[in-house]
Amino acid sequence: MQTDTEKVLLRVRPRGFCAGVVRAVDIVELALEAYGAPGLRAHEIVHNTYVVEQLRRRGAIFVESIGDVPHGGVLVFSAHGVPPTVRQEAKDRSLRVIDATCPLVTKVHLEALKFAREKRTIIIDRASRPPGDHWHFGEAPDRTIVVDSLPLSTPWKWMSREIIVFDADDAQSV
Repeated sequence: MQTDTEKVLLRVRPRGFCAGVVRAVDIVELALEAYGAPGLRAHEIVHNTYVVEQLRRRGAIFVESIGDVPHGGVLVFSAHGVPPTVRQEAKDRSLRVIDATCPLVTKVHLEALKFAREKRTIIIDRASRPPGDHWHFGEAPDRTIVVDSLPLSTPWKWMSREIIVFDADDAQSV
């Protein structure tokens, strides 16, 4: 029984990764169990060298081009998602696709499509993206501008209703 002067310290085990990363890694591991090695993945499944190397040791192969996947092969889309063009190319090549896209990334992609339908311009700050992470640019290419950086000192009030800036890592702000 706890008295008024006693304090209880609860130690919480840190998770280490967001739920989308955990989900994507679990999907790759399940795919390797179900289909065996080599398992092919579009781009590195997550931005974590240690995790990617562990998956490579288990038989995962990471490709930058769908053309590297044998016709009819198994392909897991990364946690970062893929643009519609990649989905179509996978379909055209009769690939068996497993989608490990993070649900929050999917939410951002759907918001981009909504903004595009509203004729808004989407500005993506390339500097805020991890190197090589380019898949999300393709959701609304006609309405998207990619810039090298947006200075933090820029007052956001200059943006009109037609210009939306969002960072795909921060789906909460969309």
